[in-house]
Parts: sequence; structure tokens; C-alpha cells
Amino acid sequence: MRLTRLDDLARSTGNYAAWLEGPAATTRQVGVHGFRFDAHEQRDPVTLDVFHALVCLRGGASICRMMNDSVQEFRLGPGDVLVNPMAVPMRWSWVGAVEVLNLAVHPGYLDDVVRESLGGTPKLRPLALPWAPDHQLAELGLELQRELATPQLLGAQRGTKALGERIALHVLRRYVEVERGGNDRAFGDEERRRLEGYVDEHLDGSLRVEHLAALVHLGEHHFTRTFRATFGKTPQSWVRERRLDRARALVMTTASTISDIAMETGFSDQSHLTRCFRAEFGATPAALRRGRS
Repeated sequence: MRLTRLDDLARSTGNYAAWLEGPAATTRQVGVHGFRFDAHEQRDPVTLDVFHALVCLRGGASICRMMNDSVQEFRLGPGDVLVNPMAVPMRWSWVGAVEVLNLAVHPGYLDDVVRESLGGTPKLRPLALPWAPDHQLAELGLELQRELATPQLLGAQRGTKALGERIALHVLRRYVEVERGGNDRAFGDEERRRLEGYVDEHLDGSLRVEHLAALVHLGEHHFTRTFRATFGKTPQSWVRERRLDRARALVMTTASTISDIAMETGFSDQSHLTRCFRAEFGATPAALRRGRS
């Protein structure tokens, strides 16, 4: 299957002019271009290499679009969005003239988002949906245009990147079907050692799920699922057990006060440690220490 770039195709029609030459779509950013289209017709089937969302800014056009075995007819005017999926053969005809902002989302960008959330190699299947209004995507596109038009504003570059991520997420959630893989994998030995070592070194501090997930380069959702598959419990329960095991060892082998042990093992105070200790071991730290004696 031969894939085609929309901007190359537009230039070949002869009814095209560019008013904005923005960044190209890559695996790390959303592409942005501005086109002016006059009436034209694409008679031969075309398969696009990336997702394209055309935000109409000015003018209007009556469009007939053929995807797979469906024929769609609709009117595109200011504030409307036309999403053309990648990897779906299409033909179309336009009657009218429009000025559009073209947002291009690379499939590699979407792959990275899905892998971060689910892990593995899920398959992405573009949906050949009939045209329907999408005001949220239109507004995101207009916000992105405003950021690009005022690069001197404080934080404009960061704002542009954030909007690009939101656009990619919107396309993924609405215009793509994600085929999940099989059973969740478990962490390998190296990943387990990395997690255990980090937690044991930081028991006296805050151990948040996002920090642990970053150690093995996963998103929080996928990390929690993989963690359950590996350890049979949630990260929070596992960390709590390791805190209590360390506290019990300190109670039995040192003369540190219960209050100091609580601080050293990440409990808020002695009372908090005592409650959790009794629930886990059936005795308070002080009682355990007396029994040792």
C-alpha cells in the first residue's frame, strides 16, 4: 500500500496555496500547516501516511468523500473540522474555496502514547468514521494557531507542545481503535531489583506510584497492572509491607525509639506505625520488643 503526504497531494492539485508553514508531523510533535483550497477532485484512491484534521477558518465547501464502500456528503464551514484517517483509501471532490489549518498526527506519536499507558505493542486501527462535528478538536486547533502566531509570549513553546499532546490524545481516543495485546507481562529480574533497591533506599520518604513507574519507563496505569501481575498486590500495599518489615527488623535489632523508627520507615508518627504494626503482626512495636527481651 502506497502512502501519500497530504501537503504533497495538495500541491499537485494546482488549486493550493500555503499561508502557514509550520512544523512537520513527527513521532514527537503534531504537524501544523495552513492551506487555501479551491474546488478540486481526487479521482484516484489515496491512502494518507498520517492523520489529518482540517480546521476550516474561512470560506466554505461542499464535500463528497468516499472511504471504503461509503459515500459521505457534507458542508464544511468556519469552525468545522474534517478528519481524514491514515491508512484508509479515500477519494473526494470539493466545490468551493476554504482556508484551513491542517493538523497532522504521526502514527508513531500515537504508538508512544499507547505503549506508555498499556505497554507491549498494541495495534492501532484507524476508524473510517462518517463526518460529524467535533468542536473540541476545532477549538484545540485554534488555540494551537494562536500560540504559533505569538511565539514571543511567555511559555509559548511549552503551550504549543501541550496543545499538540492534547490533539494527539483526542485523535487517539475518538478516531482510533486500540487492539490490546494478550496477558499483562511481569517485570523481569532487573526491573524487580531496581524497584526493590529504590524502595528500600527511600523508605523514609514519599514513594509515589509515578516515581516507581518512571524507574521502569512505564505510565502509571500500565505500571500498576504489570505490578499486580508480578507481585500479586498493588504498589501501595507492597510498599506498606516493606515499611513494616523494616520497622519490625529495627524494633527487634536496635535500641531506637519507636518514634524514630516510625520516621525512618516513612510513617507519619509513632501512633500511625503502631496502628499499622498491630494490624499486620497482631502486636504493637513495644509489645514485640518486650517479648524479645
